[in-house]
Amino acid sequence: MNAKEKILRRIIRVDQAGELGAQQIYQGQKFIFKLKKNMKDFDQISKMASDEKEHLDYFDNLARHKKIKPTKLKGFFGIGAYAMGVGTALMGAKAAYVCTEAVEEIIEKHYQKQIDQLDGIDEELKEKIIKFRQDEVEHKNTAIDEGSREAFGYSVLRKTINETTKAAIFLAERI
Repeated sequence: MNAKEKILRRIIRVDQAGELGAQQIYQGQKFIFKLKKNMKDFDQISKMASDEKEHLDYFDNLARHKKIKPTKLKGFFGIGAYAMGVGTALMGAKAAYVCTEAVEEIIEKHYQKQIDQLDGIDEELKEKIIKFRQDEVEHKNTAIDEGSREAFGYSVLRKTINETTKAAIFLAERI
């Protein structure tokens, strides 16, 4: 396997894992918002989850087509992400939006790094990631507009989720 193939495999595997994680975070948050009959935030989270579903479907199909196995930590990431979604939603809508802001802040940088790596390697994938990065920036901005920065414990929660997201990326790229 040449260097370009290794880069592609790593990008596809980690992005597939990340989009699965995003889906699970939003599923956990939607579950709590539905229980609390908070349809305003349920609907807002559902809109963002719809974008993430498009991203996940793309990476699932690409991985299948290129015969790339998902990260071995897929199940662990799914459970952890769902728990993060439930936990932040239980803390309140603003905390749930801190989760979105914090994750998307890291993903925005992560996708930019991939866009730079893909120059001259795979222009089609690069264009998709550019589009997905724009979606993630919109999600981050939506979270801020919804009051993420007003959440109790904002700085600590944001930093914890930032670091958790970085760790998940690191592991998914390698395992």
